[in-house]
Amino acid sequence: MTTLHAGRLTLRPLRADDAGVLVAVFGEPEPGRDEEHDLTDPAVVAALVRERLDRRGPAGTGDWIVELDGEPVGFAQLRVATEVAGRVLECGWFVAREHRGTGVAAEAARAIVDHAHHALGAPAVFALVRSDNARGRRFTERLGFVRVGTRERRGAVHDVFASLLVPTGVHHVELWVADLASAEKSFGWLFTELGWREYQRWPRGVSWRRGAAYVVVEDSPDGRGARHERTRPGLNHLALHVEDRAELDRITAAAPAHGWRLMFADRHPHAGGPDHLAAYLENDDGFEVELVAREHGE
Repeated sequence: MTTLHAGRLTLRPLRADDAGVLVAVFGEPEPGRDEEHDLTDPAVVAALVRERLDRRGPAGTGDWIVELDGEPVGFAQLRVATEVAGRVLECGWFVAREHRGTGVAAEAARAIVDHAHHALGAPAVFALVRSDNARGRRFTERLGFVRVGTRERRGAVHDVFASLLVPTGVHHVELWVADLASAEKSFGWLFTELGWREYQRWPRGVSWRRGAAYVVVEDSPDGRGARHERTRPGLNHLALHVEDRAELDRITAAAPAHGWRLMFADRHPHAGGPDHLAAYLENDDGFEVELVAREHGE
């Protein structure tokens, strides 16, 4: 397991001493809450924590404590689904009552789903919501899940929702570099800021993945030259999505500290035209990346 970061939140792996944390998060019993154990009983919760930590699921799956400014505010999980046929992943999340309606639940849920799709490469992630929980069903749909059926669990009917990752378009791009450490410093920072995750690593290369596509950076023994020349035949630049103008401005401001310089600064952020919102960055090795953001409201 790994620690996840999303917006204001940190999702850290569950620890053996987290029983008291979970009792505080789950608080008093709530009508209609989908649970089979008394989560206000420290002894019961301690046993559940031991059971969860003893599970041996696929790498990258498990249970997380959701923290806001260092304080526990929720719980999240990613595991092999038991109510859905096949070796597919099921996710779940819970946020303490006082933090509902603040966006914390959405940030935590998206962090788990993004981790499943983009770090683990899961083509589908499922979530089960009690059919009588209208608020929970609406929330799950706003996250982008699609209702695909129903399933009975612990005596109650649940709607089964799926978040699907459909591989389309580019499978991967491979960049040959003269200095792997230098390229990793700039590309690794940029990809991580954009929500990509390290995917593969070997002595002379590393790759980062988001969705079904990934980018390889490799110092191949067959490579020639000490610097990329983007104006020659071959790769001119990579163009990558950025969520919005605020994210574009944040990354652009931080980029110089990580080996990038802003190109076409006199026309930024519309160097590509008045209707094109983007930043053009070049690193010390001569590679260009275009970060394309959506205009507000798109």
